[in-house]
Amino acid sequence: MRRYDAITVFLLLVGGVILPVVGWVAGAVMLLVSRRWTFRDKLVGLLVWPGGLALAAGLIVLAPTRQCVYVDDSAGHRHGGECTGATIPGWLGVPLLVLAILGPLLTAIYLARRSRRSGRVAEAAAE
Repeated sequence: MRRYDAITVFLLLVGGVILPVVGWVAGAVMLLVSRRWTFRDKLVGLLVWPGGLALAAGLIVLAPTRQCVYVDDSAGHRHGGECTGATIPGWLGVPLLVLAILGPLLTAIYLARRSRRSGRVAEAAAE
């Protein structure tokens, strides 16, 4: 794989984490102007998981934890209680995090394999 292709895939994968928004957009522009990938490859790279691993990082770093405060009366019974924190229920948060990690990783693997295949085809045509 050429260095340009590797940088493109890298930026699409983690560019949004390193330089939020700008890093991923730079990788997207590099993907669009490259002749290495087909139109379908470009659609996959841009639409399967826009932002790369930035969403996963955001879910891990910014997701608040749920905290509940209860009031005990003199008899030891709990009354009321207020909960603050996570707006995403746990049953949804874990699968969303898995998708936010697997989507960009699988897209990066796909683009890297397609880049190598395109490189071999171009080399065979040159011979």
